[in-house]
Amino acid sequence: MGEARALLEQNTKSWNAHDSAAWVGSFRPDAELAGPGVSGSAADLADTFWSIWQDAFPDNEVHVVGIFEDGATGILQAEFHGTQTGPMNAPGQTIPATGRRVTLPFVLVNRFDDGGRTTHFTLYFDRAELLEQLGVLPVPG
Repeated sequence: MGEARALLEQNTKSWNAHDSAAWVGSFRPDAELAGPGVSGSAADLADTFWSIWQDAFPDNEVHVVGIFEDGATGILQAEFHGTQTGPMNAPGQTIPATGRRVTLPFVLVNRFDDGGRTTHFTLYFDRAELLEQLGVLPVPG
């Protein structure tokens, strides 16, 4: 098992334990974060990213499907599970609590420095699928 794998496993444990200090603290202040509708530095976005998901889905859990690594780069393939009982204050829109449970597949690409802190965090997920599961976007067909 390599270092990137171990760091992704630890970050996932911190997320699932709802330990904001550990999860947010794993980022270097100059780390770059990117995902659907969000990009910038960790100094500006790590707390915001945490709040978007943890406030909207307080019972959430990440289920790991696979972890892959190449040197200082780790890739997490996982599913996000949670019930939206709070507002989701996403960039550009707030989605009021729907009470719906979601299962959202995602891929996360992280790069780490020599000290084990995140330098790049890029999240990929299907935003339309999330909105469909929340009942905000009609299901096609």
